[in-house]
Amino acid sequence: MNLKNNKLKVICLASIVLVALMVFFFITQIGPYNKNNKKDIVVDIPSGSTVSKISDILYKNKLVKNKILFKLQIKVSNKAENIKAGKYLLNQTYSNDDIINLLSSGKTYNDGIKVTFPEGSTSNEIISILVNKNLGDKDKFKELIKNPSEFYEKYEFLKEDDIKSLEGFLYPNTYYFDEDDKEKEILSEMLGQFKKVYSDKFVKKQKELKLTIQQIVNLASIIEKEAVLDKDRPIIASVFYNRLETGMPLQSDATIQYAFEERKKIVMYSDLEIESPYNSYKNKGLPPTPIANPGVKSIQAALYPEDTEYLYFVAKIDGGNNYSKDYQQHLKNVEQYRQEREKLKNKK
Repeated sequence: MNLKNNKLKVICLASIVLVALMVFFFITQIGPYNKNNKKDIVVDIPSGSTVSKISDILYKNKLVKNKILFKLQIKVSNKAENIKAGKYLLNQTYSNDDIINLLSSGKTYNDGIKVTFPEGSTSNEIISILVNKNLGDKDKFKELIKNPSEFYEKYEFLKEDDIKSLEGFLYPNTYYFDEDDKEKEILSEMLGQFKKVYSDKFVKKQKELKLTIQQIVNLASIIEKEAVLDKDRPIIASVFYNRLETGMPLQSDATIQYAFEERKKIVMYSDLEIESPYNSYKNKGLPPTPIANPGVKSIQAALYPEDTEYLYFVAKIDGGNNYSKDYQQHLKNVEQYRQEREKLKNKK
């Protein structure tokens, strides 16, 4: 009897020791790789990475000890879908939980050359900004922008027949580029940001309007250049839609500006006679390509215009617009603007 009791005690003790060892092993395997090494490591998580891919990257960088346990922790945490692509600053003092929380927070590390493109920048202006930052070659950028097919493999939305240029699809934003990034990599990142902004909701609305993505972005680019105040964007969009529907020319100074090598301070009456497909006073419909790279508010305005009967608009001194349904009222609004502008000049 005593022998049986002793065996039972030994088995119980062995089981306790085994469980303790397993718990110890588990804790050490999910804890910091080296709690004494605070040297920072920049890790790049590519877009579309699977949990296995992420685990491999971290394991190769000696940030996790056990890939299987790390993958298990991600799944248990329910944060796998929240993990965002990008660069992260990590070190070996981080536990698996610390790493998972950081990757799912989206707090990426920006260590490159900061470049900001204002909304409404043209492709030429974007190229100039990049070249001035010593990023890429002007001629190579121009060649790539004229050839969307170079990006078909990654961005299928560019395959539509009417897209002949990347103009309009280089999303204006703040980016961080590495000094050795190639021209194609830089433009690809900007296209990727456009793809994120142009959501499934936008695609659905675009199809409801029976328009192509190029037509929406084209119109959005004109809205971007014409609008000063956000509240005016959907109303300006309605004016252009009404003109397109009735067969009127868009008559936008912004499209004519795009035809010039350098932007003019003001479009003159003589400029309205230039022979160019971007002269929307002479040519009906949309110009051949977008005339700038619009922000999301102008894209939304093109997709969700106000319901109006306006056919004309003219600027006001405060930055907004006066709208009208007929030409006679439009002429009155133009005269009002002229008088207000003269008063303002005289005050100065």
